[in-house]
Amino acid sequence: MNIRDVVKIIQSSECAQIATFGKEETEGFPEIRALLNLANPKKYPKLKDKAISVDGETLTIYFTTNTSSRKVRQLRENNKVCLYFVLPKKFKGVSAIGTIEEVTDQKVKEDFWQTGWFIYYHKGPTDPDYTILKFTTKFMHCWGGGKIHNFGQPVNPVNPENTANLENTDNKA
Repeated sequence: MNIRDVVKIIQSSECAQIATFGKEETEGFPEIRALLNLANPKKYPKLKDKAISVDGETLTIYFTTNTSSRKVRQLRENNKVCLYFVLPKKFKGVSAIGTIEEVTDQKVKEDFWQTGWFIYYHKGPTDPDYTILKFTTKFMHCWGGGKIHNFGQPVNPVNPENTANLENTDNKA
């Protein structure tokens, strides 16, 4: 598996699952919910070349959500998240750890705007409740073809002696 295979898994996933941590709402426990997968070109063909980009072993992926959501409040408190993409029938998946941030550039928000989103954001791309999120990976733990594949920098391995187990010999693009 190489980074292009990881991108294909993400683009083929129906949605993205996001795990966030909330101080008040969840007493610090993780909370998981779905995000629209803007990187899926079948669902969002106009965003095909915008919603996901690759730089070496780092991915940048964009999402949309409501500014007023509990999720955004949690992300403002702690922008470290985990995203999960899976193709269960193909036994392929990606667990991506990284950071997420709100995009405030109105031009970017307009560039991502889809007319079908009026049901969520009644005032269109200038709706104050319309937020674009930008996720950047730090580490990805992936599986496919009966093997585990890792990309990026491991996040504080529990046992430094096990770091060799995290290294991937076939992750070249």
